[in-house]
Amino acid sequence: MKKNKLWILIPAVLFLSLSGCKVEEQGFLSENLRYNVANLQVNQGSVTYTDPLIANGSTTPLMVKLLAVRNKKTGELAPEFLQEGEISTYLSEITWQDTTLQQLNAKIGKAKYPPLMLNEIGGRVGFTQATNFVDTGQYSIDVEVSNIAGKKNFNNILDFSVIGAKKDSVFYQACTSSEFGAETDFQPVSNYRIDIQHISGEENKIIYMWLDKNGVPFNPKKGEIIKRGDRPTFKNWSPYYPELVTDTALVYQYPDVSGLTYPIISGTYTGTQFWEGDPICYYRIVGTANSLGRNLNPVSTIKFYLPGTYIVRFKFSTITHI
Repeated sequence: MKKNKLWILIPAVLFLSLSGCKVEEQGFLSENLRYNVANLQVNQGSVTYTDPLIANGSTTPLMVKLLAVRNKKTGELAPEFLQEGEISTYLSEITWQDTTLQQLNAKIGKAKYPPLMLNEIGGRVGFTQATNFVDTGQYSIDVEVSNIAGKKNFNNILDFSVIGAKKDSVFYQACTSSEFGAETDFQPVSNYRIDIQHISGEENKIIYMWLDKNGVPFNPKKGEIIKRGDRPTFKNWSPYYPELVTDTALVYQYPDVSGLTYPIISGTYTGTQFWEGDPICYYRIVGTANSLGRNLNPVSTIKFYLPGTYIVRFKFSTITHI
């Protein structure tokens, strides 16, 4: 019995002894780390970002340090991607009730960010609105990656292209004709187009014009361009300055919100009806001012991304001014 007890105790002691020994973890750092995009497209002034590095079997977490940003064509350093630039930021939500410059300015601040930022845990790369301050072109980044297994440098691990800033977007456009003096007999009108011209460095204003097939503008000052019932015009989405009515256009001055999309509010009232979402705008060219003899009802939803002057031209290809 004593002998049997001894043999039972020996394995138990061995087990306890072995289980108390901790094998040091060595980890693994792959030579083939990469991002999930071969050549990232970055629009100047827009927020863009990558996913974290693909670990490819490496022990995580991966600690990533930015070593350099380089011009892909020349190989020269591009330190401007690390220099801070001032952009507008939201301090709180802007609503339909914020109709004065004072109310708007209380909810928009200025902050300084570099064009490129890198998250040191995982290596996610982000581009801010401050890319407005760098030149277009092809670039790449070098990083150092480390984990429990050690550290390695990865040159040209992410290529990216900075392309010209997007100036504006037309999200919706349509036009109908209707009986003069009545909201009846609506017919589609397709013989028109919208052209948008951006002039940088000029005063912040958006100019709406409506032109006939010969380029002759319809005259808002004479009542040839009017708002359509209780539907919103751009004035409803941009309430911070008075609407200027001229003999060729409607002019809307807008505030300095560089780095943010304009119009900046996402809802507005016309009468008792609330319009929410994208800034849809309704206008009417009265039937007595055009050769069709019917009201023309252009509708559009347009957003603007850069400071300066915009000229929005609605051009009819078969209708003349009379």
